[in-house]
Amino acid sequence: MKKNKFLAVILAMAVAVGAAGVTTYAVGKDANDTEAPSTVVTAASASDTEAVKDETVYVMTAADGSAQKILVSDWIKNALPAEARKAIESLNDAQQVKDDCWTGTIQKELPVSMSIHYTLDGKTVTPSELAGKSGKVTIRFEYENNQYEVRTINGVSQKVYVPFVALTGALLDTSHFSNVTVSNGKLINDGDRIAVMGMAFPGLQEDLGISKEQLDLPDYVEISADVTDFTLETTLTVVSNSLLNEVDTDDLTSGDLGSLSDSLGKLTDAMDQLMDGSSQLYDGLCTLLDSCGQLSDGVDQLTDGLDQLSSNSSALNAGAKQVFTSLLAMADEQLQPQLAQAGITIPSLTIDNYTTVLGGVLAQLDEAGTLAEQAAREQVTAAVEAARDQIRAAVTEAVQQQVTAQVTEQVRQQVLGQVLNAMGYTMEQYQQSPELKAQVDAAVELQMQTPAMQQTISENVTALMGTEEIRQKIDAATEQQVQLKIEETMASDEVQQKIMAATEQASAGAVQIRSLKQQLDQYNVFYMGLNSYTAGVDQAAAGARQLQSNMPALLDGVKQLRDGAMQLSDGLKQFNEEGVEKLVSVLGDDVEGLAERLTATVEVSRNYRSFSGLTDGMDGAVRFIYRTEAVEKAE
Repeated sequence: MKKNKFLAVILAMAVAVGAAGVTTYAVGKDANDTEAPSTVVTAASASDTEAVKDETVYVMTAADGSAQKILVSDWIKNALPAEARKAIESLNDAQQVKDDCWTGTIQKELPVSMSIHYTLDGKTVTPSELAGKSGKVTIRFEYENNQYEVRTINGVSQKVYVPFVALTGALLDTSHFSNVTVSNGKLINDGDRIAVMGMAFPGLQEDLGISKEQLDLPDYVEISADVTDFTLETTLTVVSNSLLNEVDTDDLTSGDLGSLSDSLGKLTDAMDQLMDGSSQLYDGLCTLLDSCGQLSDGVDQLTDGLDQLSSNSSALNAGAKQVFTSLLAMADEQLQPQLAQAGITIPSLTIDNYTTVLGGVLAQLDEAGTLAEQAAREQVTAAVEAARDQIRAAVTEAVQQQVTAQVTEQVRQQVLGQVLNAMGYTMEQYQQSPELKAQVDAAVELQMQTPAMQQTISENVTALMGTEEIRQKIDAATEQQVQLKIEETMASDEVQQKIMAATEQASAGAVQIRSLKQQLDQYNVFYMGLNSYTAGVDQAAAGARQLQSNMPALLDGVKQLRDGAMQLSDGLKQFNEEGVEKLVSVLGDDVEGLAERLTATVEVSRNYRSFSGLTDGMDGAVRFIYRTEAVEKAE
């Protein structure tokens, strides 16, 4: 619980330092989880129609700050599907987790590199060497800005870094850490743990050209403490470039020094309002603490009422289930015999399966015409197939007759040639003389009727009938006759009337089943609603009991929150005095010289709007969250 509270504090600081209302985060995982938070809620300052990509980059690092895995969460608003897909094409294993939200991994150099160095009693050590040790420990978070543009400032080309702000937070157990200090930051101690928060501005010193004597803009955060049995939970660092994006560069480039002074005045006024708000927060928490007693009494009454309602939940659910079961039994008794006559078998209806079972029956009945035709075709086909041998015999006889006629004609032509040759006539003479043709034909016919010639014809026919060609011809002709018989039978009035009768009967049955299913669905709505209601009552009763048991802790928490609000108010005053007022003072001393540098810095910051890339015409915003591995003693 305290880990999540700490994360909320760190991320709230990111909101305060960045442009107000630009970015908020909802962290859905504990600090020790290895995956990035699953939900990011953003609010970009874009129009309702402009395509916007709001990006959060989660950097999982080792205990020394070296990046191990980079996960990207992109919220893409007002973009067409193709444009959204193009905007995330650089991501590996991209997945759409919500309507407008995409996640994936990426391999790319980070704009800000983080390294973490550890010393024990003045000696540099590795995280694994430090685990379990005791002594004076220093942890230094160093940030290197890698993202810049080359700009001409005051006539000289130079690197202008994107003005990132790095906010680092760590949670230190007071049983291990004491005498804790932090550079550029704040400590919040609740007795059990110390929340350490530090701030750094890598590259901003160079951008503004301000000496550290005038204003030190640190690029590191350093934590020191006396440690016993060193262990360090995961740390979080939020990196954002939104700090200077709201500065009006028109005032800077116009040479209107008065406008710039006005802007600095607005910054001071905003800081005053923030401090006033923290004081109001403290006053409000004091009022809340006074009202907690009344809340406790109300929780007691609520718990008693919900417990009484919850005690009746089981009886209500059991009665509703019994009625539902009876309805299904009656439906079973009515349907099963009718469906059996139609050749449809179904399991007994239950609360869980009735929708699926009746839906399946309706699907079959809706296809009744097709099913009836299929059934009729199967019966007709079976009957025709039973007579296949008879059909084949008839086909074989017809083929044999054709073969016999062909063989007989071939033999006749051979005998004709022999007779003409014996009589000394030519074929031409035979064809031109009717008298000769009649005489020769009579001689040929006598020859054809001789037993020897008939034997020759028979042997030739038998030989041809045994060839593969003739067998294939018989097979093809048989199959053709079988299919022809099937189609003739299917087209008969008797078969068509049976199909029509089955279709009409199925349609009537479908109407009956739809009506029954509608009645069961109506009761199911009531039944499920009742279950949801009783479950809600039970859950609310349990929640009320838990709230009742947690009321003492709530009172303690409100007290701690009130005390923390006072510390926040004090811290903001210190930040205003040591940071904002000093910055205003420095800028006020040399406004003209800093205007061009500040303008370039703001422009470079505004240009950096995405880590994974944008499509043409798309606006964007990006922030980075670095999460380190915990340092623990090996088991």
